[in-house]
Amino acid sequence: MQIKKLLLLIVFSIFFIIVFITITRNNPINDVDRKYRLEKIDELIRNKASSLACKQPKLAVFSPEMMKFVHEEPPLDCSTAGKDWVKCEGSECRIQEDVKVIYGRIKCAFTDVIRVNDFESTDGATTFSDSYYKLETSDVVRVSCKSQNHQWSATVTGIRFDKNVWQRSSWSSLPSTALKMNVLMFGFDSISRNSFIRKLPKSYEYLTKTLHGDVLQGYNIIGDGTPQALIPILTGKTELELPDTRKRFTNTKFVNSYPFIWNDFKAAGYVTGFFEDVPELGTFTYRLNGFNESPTDHYMRPYYLASLGERHKWPKLCTGDTPRHKVMLDQIKNKPKFLFGFHGEISHDDYNLVGIADVDLYNFLKDLKESGVLDDTILIVMADHGHRYHHQYSKIRNTVQGKQEERLPFFSFTFPQSFKTHFRQAYENFHGNVDKLTTPFDIYSTLKSVLNLDNVGEANINHRSVSLFAKIPSERSCAHAYIEPHWCACLDWEKISLSAPVVDRIAHALVSRLNNYTESHRNLCELLKLSKIEWVTKMAPNENLMRYNKNADVDGFVADLSAKMKLKTEMYQIKVVLLPGNSIFEASVTYWIDEDRFEVKMSDISRVNVYGKQARCVENDLPHLRKYCYCKH
Repeated sequence: MQIKKLLLLIVFSIFFIIVFITITRNNPINDVDRKYRLEKIDELIRNKASSLACKQPKLAVFSPEMMKFVHEEPPLDCSTAGKDWVKCEGSECRIQEDVKVIYGRIKCAFTDVIRVNDFESTDGATTFSDSYYKLETSDVVRVSCKSQNHQWSATVTGIRFDKNVWQRSSWSSLPSTALKMNVLMFGFDSISRNSFIRKLPKSYEYLTKTLHGDVLQGYNIIGDGTPQALIPILTGKTELELPDTRKRFTNTKFVNSYPFIWNDFKAAGYVTGFFEDVPELGTFTYRLNGFNESPTDHYMRPYYLASLGERHKWPKLCTGDTPRHKVMLDQIKNKPKFLFGFHGEISHDDYNLVGIADVDLYNFLKDLKESGVLDDTILIVMADHGHRYHHQYSKIRNTVQGKQEERLPFFSFTFPQSFKTHFRQAYENFHGNVDKLTTPFDIYSTLKSVLNLDNVGEANINHRSVSLFAKIPSERSCAHAYIEPHWCACLDWEKISLSAPVVDRIAHALVSRLNNYTESHRNLCELLKLSKIEWVTKMAPNENLMRYNKNADVDGFVADLSAKMKLKTEMYQIKVVLLPGNSIFEASVTYWIDEDRFEVKMSDISRVNVYGKQARCVENDLPHLRKYCYCKH
């Protein structure tokens, strides 16, 4: 980063020296004017890196505040499971030769697992073989093998050979503006940009140094949790803008009703895949109705459902002799041309456990490069959000840096050299956007641009969603990107003394809002009272943004910072502990200066510790009160 800044400084210096010589040659200026111009040019260069409307917090990767929560996990050992008798590669599931040497002749029954819906599968035909089985009907097969004195069984998965799918696989209908490249996305649940560097250092170094991947430094979440991160990436919309698919309401739709980006890729001739583990907590099945029809050509949920009951047979976090996270990584290396894999088991609940996958992820990236896959593939390695709260790790989220990291997940793109050569302007724009404010909506527009690269000029920041192949102006702010202040990491916050008179008024506004929300159910919910104020911060807008008036010279090199803007509102954030129950809340509170009034929106309030059984009286009939109700009985 320092080298980049130095090169930027040198380029700008040379440019402005040439301009200066040209001006002085044709328009002689006195020493005072010359000194003034040089000072302004120097100021411009020095402030170039900090002139963005969205100024990201500089969070130290190895800060003592965070490192006290970091420790190493022992390596995963799956060898005690013994050797797998059958392994799948592509569409072939083959009995392993080295196992035959140990156990003699082996005969296996292969039974296809046929998906019915997102919550049910059925058995298909059974085929017996002493060598291999070719997947054609399903990607998932239940295997039961016997030798003379031993037996072995498991559910295994590969990529079936489906003539109908592969025969329609063609990019001939793509417009001339399409990139004609594969898209491979792989993500972890709950990994901030900093935690990726801390826990996956080998993979991070290979991704950035060898593959020259671009990591988005200004990527900001727009809401709470995985669905609010993935739905905008995959549909370009928020959940509230889409058909209602929630389980707890009657007559709601299946998630197939969403306009998923993989449908566009499928229509364009791509073979598609969506892989997600932890079926009991699926993004589209935990709270939503799931898919009535398979969302993509290849879909791993039937495998994870079928293998769920077998976990007790294997060592922890293993499937046979293979780490469970590696099952997905191996599957991703197979054929689909648009594929999104999302893994949560080793990262969702435990801040440190994901470190056990570092070597496997490194090898996965290395294999992609050495096999030539990345020669025509855009690789996206990402996360949905940073670490939230979960039992013993809730203390991380209760630190200031932990709260900021939650809003700044890891997100990277790696482009083939052919893309950088043939679509030079698009890549230069993308690279220039690395430090700009970006969101899940922008990822959607970028994926759309893979199918039709229609803009490599300047992005319109009045649009909520912009392609990263267009140049994002520095003026883009959280307001432009439709990021609520509650989630915006690029706000500068000034710490307020707890003895300041305004603090009690802010706390009172929050507690009153919570109690008003539960007032109509006071027979069930206790009246909340303030126990402790942890901290209060005040938003400090970028000073130069507030003072900017117009350009002071015809070339636009120097800004006129004479404007005196009057703020109509002040934004505060507060963290409190309330009784009964020691519930912890954080909230954004708006102060309307002219009206001397505080405003708190329910959408700007977060419960940041686990509420467990405290809300049992409302969890079924009044689920919207769960975060805010302490049950009387």
